[in-house]
Amino acid sequence: METHDHIPDYLMAYLKGEADKQQEQLAAEWLKNEENAEVFRQLKKIDSLTSDLHLLQQFELQKGLKQVRRKYRASKITSISAWVQRIAALLFIPVLLGGIWYYHQQNKLRKDLAVLVVTQEINTQPGTKTHLFLPDSTEVWLNAASSLRFPSAFAGNERRIELEGEAIFKVYKNKKKPFIVRTSSMDIEAVGTEFNVSAYSGDLKFSTTLAEGKVKITDRLKSDQVMFIDPGTQLNYNTQSKTYKAENVRVQDVIAWRDGLLIFNETPFYEVAAKLGRWFNADIQFNDQSIANYHFTGTFSSENLDQVMDLLTLSTPITYSCSKRKIPDNRNFSKQEIKIWKKTNVKTQ
Repeated sequence: METHDHIPDYLMAYLKGEADKQQEQLAAEWLKNEENAEVFRQLKKIDSLTSDLHLLQQFELQKGLKQVRRKYRASKITSISAWVQRIAALLFIPVLLGGIWYYHQQNKLRKDLAVLVVTQEINTQPGTKTHLFLPDSTEVWLNAASSLRFPSAFAGNERRIELEGEAIFKVYKNKKKPFIVRTSSMDIEAVGTEFNVSAYSGDLKFSTTLAEGKVKITDRLKSDQVMFIDPGTQLNYNTQSKTYKAENVRVQDVIAWRDGLLIFNETPFYEVAAKLGRWFNADIQFNDQSIANYHFTGTFSSENLDQVMDLLTLSTPITYSCSKRKIPDNRNFSKQEIKIWKKTNVKTQ
């Protein structure tokens, strides 16, 4: 279990009643987690117990001494000063004890947070996607059949998370603490950036597409292989040949899934099938592998799976068959099985 002792800044503003609307929204999202809610209860307790200490710390001892001296004649300054010093010593004792108590309470809070702060995991099922905020205020859209792991608070000099699948990140800017997305093949590092990462296990290609800012990509097997990409660029990693290739793309097409659109532009059919399978919770298989490398261009929005497949038969050299969904014992719908054939007497590209 990963532990930390850092509390998001927006949560402290919320605790003090100084949060703006955005911070209140972030705090509400953060407090939905039971462990986070317990952390917040501890913070409120500490804040309440230390209020008297803060008042005591505001007492200006030297100013008080000057006022006492002015009330007496110069001939009695020596004796009065000794008397005031004794009073100051008595006043110093509770301040000292309060400081020690406050220090121990802070240490106790850190230990409590070390127990309560845990690594969280968000999973999306095929056919679904989700939108969330990370503890540092980074905004995330998680695509279908994906998994995201992150700590409930970021500590140290970096913000590291793990992704399996596809997500769009709009990173909260912090130059002193870079944001790092870890995948099975590479680490993608950013400071204040918006980018898309697609890294599904089993896919032939992993990709990082930059919308704005700048990212640094490091190969996890070859740490000396470091690449930088600019906005409008997609860096593709071939999981079989272990090679990289950069190309210019329409970023809005790549991230259109966030808005419920699937846009393909000269996309190999094996990629089309993989995305449709995750989008509609279907298992799409090729009975003829020559179809896999056919390139398809088209856009889908509100169509269901049957409508999509019918449209594909009109615009591509394929035909298909599909099974009906079943409801197993766990009451979840099974994946719909689709088999694709090449139409007879038709050449594929």
